[in-house]
Amino acid sequence: MEITLSTGKKVTLREKKGQHRFIEKRLMATCMGEGGQNLGGIMTALTISSIVSIEAINGEKVSIPTDISQIFELMSNFEYDEWNEFELKSAPKEVQDKLEELAKNSQPSPGFGTE
Repeated sequence: MEITLSTGKKVTLREKKGQHRFIEKRLMATCMGEGGQNLGGIMTALTISSIVSIEAINGEKVSIPTDISQIFELMSNFEYDEWNEFELKSAPKEVQDKLEELAKNSQPSPGFGTE
């Protein structure tokens, strides 16, 4: 599958297999601190899943990162807004739905912050 971002950048996604789940969990353990299923944890899982899914950027093959410095190196191929767009477009539907639900539930209640 190929995703074309609004900037014209093309990102080819790899077909994930069983070993990719292990790689994702290992990278999440490296990047994520203590905590439960909060919005930050889900966002980190989405980022790692997106990183592992990248097979090529503009036709140039990339390796799956094995540590945080390689994660930063891979992500440096994207502008800030490009990465956000890529994550949203590459996320599975159930993840997108969960993020929307969490975002709605985490909004401040009416009158919050008013004087």
